[in-house]
Amino acid sequence: MSPALISEDGRWWWDGTRWHSRVIEGPLDTFWFTSTPDWFGRVALTGLIGLIPIVGSINTLGWALVATDMVRRRWRELPPAGFQYLERGVAPFIVIFTYAVVVLLVIGALAGSAIAIVMGNPHNLAVAVVLACAAAVLLIAWWLVSLYLTAAILIGSDQLGPARALDPARLFGLARSNHDVTIQVAVRYALASLALGLIAVSIGIIVPGSSLILSIAIPAVYAMLVPYLADFRVEETPPAQPPPQQAPA
Repeated sequence: MSPALISEDGRWWWDGTRWHSRVIEGPLDTFWFTSTPDWFGRVALTGLIGLIPIVGSINTLGWALVATDMVRRRWRELPPAGFQYLERGVAPFIVIFTYAVVVLLVIGALAGSAIAIVMGNPHNLAVAVVLACAAAVLLIAWWLVSLYLTAAILIGSDQLGPARALDPARLFGLARSNHDVTIQVAVRYALASLALGLIAVSIGIIVPGSSLILSIAIPAVYAMLVPYLADFRVEETPPAQPPPQQAPA
């Protein structure tokens, strides 16, 4: 945004028709980010970058963390689109990717065993059904757990580093200590994910390239979570210090 469109005190900017406040002076609503005059361009371009395998996901995560920083500093504005957020997004991506690989390997092993049993010995169909059901239950459980840990993974990995954030006990501890924020983020992310899934099914049959349309919505979903992520606090209890040694009498 050109400096000429920003007031001298930096608190307002002009979009060509009216002035918009750049400072947060009250609670933010769900669609707070639409007050950024060029918000759609920033969200859309960030979503298009997100289509790039791996790099796009990392960049989108970093973009969301920078947006969180801006809101935490009471700045009502989305960061511009670009590739400058890659470094910031590496930590949460490592944590998400590591857990996803481990869980998918376990689910794949269960599903593969079920298929192998059916193909090798149809008489053991009951065992195959049990294994398949176990894989399905594990998949649903992982989805629910990942929703619950969304805020802890994003903010915890960013502030503690990926190595420490890979500790599940630490992640659950952070989630519990920020219970209200954790639930808000989980519920909103779940509803947004289900809505996007329904939209994908609905328009995927009719509109070619529907994935392109949905990719633009992903940064908007993160933007809706930003006010809650900004309230997430990473405060770990310091290790207990050993009692002082008594001097011998």
